[in-house]
Amino acid sequence: MKNYSVQIMEDMQKIKNIENKYGTMMFGMSLSHLVDVGHRNVTDENVEESIQKIMAQGEKDKCNGKMPIMTPEFQCGILRCAAELSKFSIWTLFAYIKEYIVV
Repeated sequence: MKNYSVQIMEDMQKIKNIENKYGTMMFGMSLSHLVDVGHRNVTDENVEESIQKIMAQGEKDKCNGKMPIMTPEFQCGILRCAAELSKFSIWTLFAYIKEYIVV
């Protein structure tokens, strides 16, 4: 197994316990549902509305001297990327993750 942190290993075991509790089929369908709910809710309208809120909050924070960990522009980039990814089926995304995402 890869060199994961202790916390990640503990979390992976917790996830494995959930899979064991519900069974592989229900577990897989639950992951699919979890991703699908988010997938369906990332619409162009929702993204633009969220971007406007993020940018307004960023201006407010700047005026109040707050420095966020992520800039508003970076947060908006995440939303725009998610919106582009939402055009693919969740199964295509899972296949991509399995093939190309290394943790």
